[in-house]
Amino acid sequence: MRPPLWVSVSRRTSGINTLNLCRSVIIRRDRADALRCMHILLTRPKDDIPALKQKLVEQGFTVSACPMLDINIMPVKEGDTSTAQKIATAQAYLFTSANGVRAASHHGLTKNPNLPVFAVGPATADACRIAGFKKVTEAGGDVQSLVGIIKATDIAEVSGSLVHISGRDQAGNLVQQLCDAGYEATSLVLYRAETISAFPDNIAILLASGEIDAVMFYSSRTATHFVTLTGRAGIKMSITAYCLSDAVAQILKQAGVEDIKVAANTTEDSMLNLLTENY
Repeated sequence: MRPPLWVSVSRRTSGINTLNLCRSVIIRRDRADALRCMHILLTRPKDDIPALKQKLVEQGFTVSACPMLDINIMPVKEGDTSTAQKIATAQAYLFTSANGVRAASHHGLTKNPNLPVFAVGPATADACRIAGFKKVTEAGGDVQSLVGIIKATDIAEVSGSLVHISGRDQAGNLVQQLCDAGYEATSLVLYRAETISAFPDNIAILLASGEIDAVMFYSSRTATHFVTLTGRAGIKMSITAYCLSDAVAQILKQAGVEDIKVAANTTEDSMLNLLTENY
């Protein structure tokens, strides 16, 4: 039997300006557990937001979303023999984001579900399985761990190349590290991530009014562009920044953000744990 649930909600408004709404929610069960209803802004690409938002809402957070990047799948030109050759000779696909998995699915690369794939972390691995890949090896959340698990397999004994399905603007040097280690590796660029030109009006108002308590940053590029947009709009970044890595955190620190939290490792679960630990 579920223990009783008591919820106490207090609201304070300043005049008729509902943007200054201050809410707190105390949730009590059989232990004295408490969670303030923190308002979080998500900056991930659009397709990555629904699942993350659901997890946060279920934990009692208020969630708004403003993708910093628009993901556009790039067409493969008719008669592009280079791309066709990479696909035909691939012994395994390497994915460093779910965007790459979606681009691969769009171009029919999932038609061979038994081809081994290596995913950078749990979220990307889940996307690979959902796309239909059956032989998925999951790394610890960063390029170094991905290189490590590849080296720990016997994949080098199989003929063909390791094909990194990537975006136009790549972070890290996965292919170069693998080539330096003696592997035949190449990149296949199937999507591009383009920065948005400005905050939507509703997000700009929330940020300017101080309604947003925290912002989650998963990449250096996203953090850099967020800083650019706030500066362009004249918005003071009075937020708590939850960052996937030290590299991301450094960008926010240099921009003057004082309250910065860094995940223990580069996985979504670690980011979620960071949120609950601090509220």
